[in-house]
Amino acid sequence: MDTRTVLSQLPSIEQCQHYFRAAAMLDAIIMPEWEYRYYSYNAHWDSGEEMASMRDGEGDHYFALFTGSGLMIKAFEGGIIHPTMQQGMQSVSEQVPETMQAFLSEPAFIGEQVTCLLWHERKETGWRAIGAEVDAGSEWFRLLLEGAAYYHAWAEEYYEVELDRTVIERIFQQEPLTRELAEQLNDELEWDDLQEDIAEIAYPIA
Repeated sequence: MDTRTVLSQLPSIEQCQHYFRAAAMLDAIIMPEWEYRYYSYNAHWDSGEEMASMRDGEGDHYFALFTGSGLMIKAFEGGIIHPTMQQGMQSVSEQVPETMQAFLSEPAFIGEQVTCLLWHERKETGWRAIGAEVDAGSEWFRLLLEGAAYYHAWAEEYYEVELDRTVIERIFQQEPLTRELAEQLNDELEWDDLQEDIAEIAYPIA
C-alpha cells in the first residue's frame, strides 16, 4: 500500500484527539500504576497545546502534538531511523511547514529517533508525511484506523484481562465517565485515585 493511500485512511485531527484521549483514559482505568501503562495524554502540555504519547517499554514510541495549527505525529519503531533523519535535522526541517517546526526542536520528543513523521495542518485538507515508511500495520496507526475494536483486542492481550467491548466503545465515543462505568472495566479501581488522571487527560466526567 503506497503512502498516499495509507494517509488517506487516517481520520480527522479531532477524531485522532478523541482516540488518543480514550486510549489514555482506558489505560489509566485498567492499570492504576502509571509506569506500566502504554498510552498517555497530557491536555495541559503547554498553552493551547495537548500531547499524546505511547511507549512500549522496549524503545518503540510515538508522540503526537495538537496545536492551534494542527497535529504532528512522530513514531519510532524497530530501531529504524528514517534516512532523511540520518542526513540531519536541517533536512527534516526543510520538508516540514513552519507552523510545525517547534515540534522538531522539543527535546522531550526524542527528535533523533524518527521512523515516521507525519502532520495535518488545520488549513489543509489532508495528511503529509516524510518518506514512504508509513506502515498501516503499526500499532499506533491501527489505533487511529480501528479505534475501540483495536484497543479492545490489544488491551485484553497486553493486560491479560477480559474487557467489555461495549464499555470501551463508550469511552471512545467520549461518553462522560462515571464511577460505575470505570468499575465495569476495573472493579478494584479507587475512584478518588483516578481524579488526577482524569484532570491531566481532560476526559469528560458526568
